[in-house]
Amino acid sequence: MVVPKLDKTEKLVIPFLLLFLLPKYIIQIFSTCNKEEGEMLKEQKREKVILHEMTAQKILKLIKEQNLQQGDKLPTERALAQMLGISRTSLREALQNLEANGIIKIRHGSGIYVDVYDDSMLNLYGEIHQNNYKDVLITVHQMMEARMMTEIYCIRRLAETITPQQLDQLRSHEQEEYERLYFRNGVVAAPGLDFEQLLVSFLGNPVLTNIHKRLNSSWKSYLSILNAVVLSPDRRHKDHNLIIRALEDHNAAKAEKAITSHLVKSEKTIHLLLKQYEAIEDNDEEEASEESIYD
Repeated sequence: MVVPKLDKTEKLVIPFLLLFLLPKYIIQIFSTCNKEEGEMLKEQKREKVILHEMTAQKILKLIKEQNLQQGDKLPTERALAQMLGISRTSLREALQNLEANGIIKIRHGSGIYVDVYDDSMLNLYGEIHQNNYKDVLITVHQMMEARMMTEIYCIRRLAETITPQQLDQLRSHEQEEYERLYFRNGVVAAPGLDFEQLLVSFLGNPVLTNIHKRLNSSWKSYLSILNAVVLSPDRRHKDHNLIIRALEDHNAAKAEKAITSHLVKSEKTIHLLLKQYEAIEDNDEEEASEESIYD
């Protein structure tokens, strides 16, 4: 094979091209590797979360099947890990999640105890298929009813008793939450009921606070499955500020009107989502029926 000779210009140009292009290709290679590594890490994290959720569901199933009541003791950590066929590390993370949601209580040196308030609250954490959005929407709609019963009652009571310190805490929390929610990296973060949770906690009723805390946790989980935001950050912030101003005036009727309006808007959004899903479901059934006629 005859190798062609390079003239002087080509001898100068080729090293320059290599110097200019090589770093670009190296960067592309590293960028591709980093992207693939990032996707792998995301997938591993997703699998880890699913494992924790499955473990938590198995523990909940055990509580229900054995009809364990508040104060009853669960098997030891080692026994649970063997029963569920998982590592103790995965078990601990699932137990910590359940404890944070008020389902169990971990007493170091003593054991793991059931701490759920009643069976209806336990059902909020019941098993649900993540792809069955209709079931999720129905459950969220039922949560709205629970919110109306607790939050409207609490706001009327709170209008009479709220202190200047509590109002300052509420204003500070709302501003921080609004800044957190509003378009982080171009994405609206999923809100919970932390503002309402703070309102309920101000009453000083541990039973109501505990119930609403679990409702808040379930609300976040189910809206995360739907990948939905019930109200925009702006609308939510405006409503919350109206509630705060009514509380500043210690006007129970005004406060009730403000929170009821806020809740009704949320309920309408959920109802609309449910109707849209049912319409899609009906359309899919019609298309399936038409296909079967022509098959």
